[in-house]
Amino acid sequence: MNRIGFLAELERLLADMPEEERRAAVQYYADYFADAGEEKEADVLRELGSPRKVAESIKSDYYGTEFNESEFDQKNCMEKYGKTSGCKKEKSEEDSRPWTSGKVKLLLIVLIVIAVWPVSLGAAGIVLGIVASVVCFFAGLVIAAVCIMIAGVAVAGMGIALFVIPPAAMIVTGVGLLLFAVGLAATVGTVKLCILVYPAMIRGFVNLCRRPFYGKAV
Repeated sequence: MNRIGFLAELERLLADMPEEERRAAVQYYADYFADAGEEKEADVLRELGSPRKVAESIKSDYYGTEFNESEFDQKNCMEKYGKTSGCKKEKSEEDSRPWTSGKVKLLLIVLIVIAVWPVSLGAAGIVLGIVASVVCFFAGLVIAAVCIMIAGVAVAGMGIALFVIPPAAMIVTGVGLLLFAVGLAATVGTVKLCILVYPAMIRGFVNLCRRPFYGKAV
């Protein structure tokens, strides 16, 4: 197998990944081969192992799953590849992992969470406080803009009530209409700003919560 065959097989094995991620991964290894040069192509192939091993490593990193490198026979992988579908060796009873390993990891995670609970609680309180402040700040901008608009209506109404004094009525009514226009423009602007900011905050919070479980934000 040469560089071209390796990259073609790698791209085929990554077919179930998003196109952008797949292209980036294949381009990374293409650049790796290019940096090494043709004279070291065989050394790079031996170093990387089979395309299936590399593909499984990429997928595990992308989807946040566990990659067991011991399942791949690195010593004779390049000799076997072409006769088998991916240089993946059979597990024996000695190589198989204990079924309790998952429970042990879960127990360790629970113990760590309990140990750092006071710190985690304080950090969570700070984050929630910041989020609440940002939410209230933008909501306050909307409320202030609406209040200016309402004040403009009230002032304009007072100006109309002063119809017995035409000059004063015109001035007060003009000020009221100006306040109403400014308040209306500010209300529209702040509402649009909230429409942009609030969904972005929600997406950021969801990605932050997903990262410990999936390794990457989605």
